Amino acid sequence: MNKPTRTIHTIFLHCSDSDRPSHDNIETVRGWHLARDFDDIGYHYFIRKNGEVKTGRDINLIPASQRGHNTGSIAICLSGSKEFTQNQFKSLRGLIEDYEKVLGMSLKIRLHNEVNEGKTCPNFTLEEAGLNYCKAGEIKI
Repeated sequence: MNKPTRTIHTIFLHCSDSDRPSHDNIETVRGWHLARDFDDIGYHYFIRKNGEVKTGRDINLIPASQRGHNTGSIAICLSGSKEFTQNQFKSLRGLIEDYEKVLGMSLKIRLHNEVNEGKTCPNFTLEEAGLNYCKAGEIKI
């Protein structure tokens, strides 16, 4: 993993809002975003149900995933709506830890629904993801 060329201080967590097996892939989500006139998928990473991490938008590009809060962030989407797996959460924790090592700092971990009123995304809590050492919206120690 290479250090991004842009400043990053926050990771935003998202979900694909579908538990359909046919939607458990990055290309489906990319298609949804392209249909909404995005230039590519809005997320940097997509984590499949089996825990496989797929790369989306280039990490050196600002995400298109949480309006008004994209600058300085990494966007990670987990496949699912209500059903998430321990494999996904393990991969998520690993991705966060890898970026913190590369950047040499703790990152804010935020949920999409914190900044978008009316959204329930990502439909899981930090505790469910095994990130209970983080407090949403704050830098962890």
